[in-house]
Amino acid sequence: MLAVRQWKFVLFSSFLLVLWAAGPLRAQSGATAKVKSVLQKAMSIQTNPSLQGTAHRKERAAMIRKLIAQNFLSSEMAKESLQDYWARLNASQHARYQSLLTAIFIDSYTRQVVDFLKKETIQYPGETPDGNYVKVKTLIMRTDEHIPVDYIMQQSNGKWMIRDVLIDGVGIIETYKNSFSTFLSSHPFNDLISRMSIQEKANAGL
Repeated sequence: MLAVRQWKFVLFSSFLLVLWAAGPLRAQSGATAKVKSVLQKAMSIQTNPSLQGTAHRKERAAMIRKLIAQNFLSSEMAKESLQDYWARLNASQHARYQSLLTAIFIDSYTRQVVDFLKKETIQYPGETPDGNYVKVKTLIMRTDEHIPVDYIMQQSNGKWMIRDVLIDGVGIIETYKNSFSTFLSSHPFNDLISRMSIQEKANAGL
């Protein structure tokens, strides 16, 4: 949704199986339709005449945050971002980590949408199977740049949900994986939780 370098910096510093045999064309159409719906809703919020200006920033942010929370599989993002380390944790640690990662991700993503997304021209070049998921390709068309953004879609409880976003080929989950893996190689898990708690509080002023 925004410039590649801005996305990579923010993401690094902050942070059901697809049934092709049952009807692949319908499934693919649904995945793309979901991405298009989410982007259109985000742009509608951002361009609503009654929500313009700094006085309405928090109101727009609250609406964008809700939209993100409703359409992203934060539980899957949390589990995959820790890779094998996830299996070492107990249920309480799972819940705490997932809560923090979800809050940090949603706040970071919300901040970028609020600050940079306006009325964009978006192309949808197509979609392809990606393992157990579907990758929906989009291209943000701007005068001075074309930004490729891919959405990794997964079905959950009969609905298409976003489980990852790739900006210029680099995914949110991959970014978290690399950052957390490096940190946990020399620090205990509780130190990561402490750092994430600080980040969550710092983001609270959006």
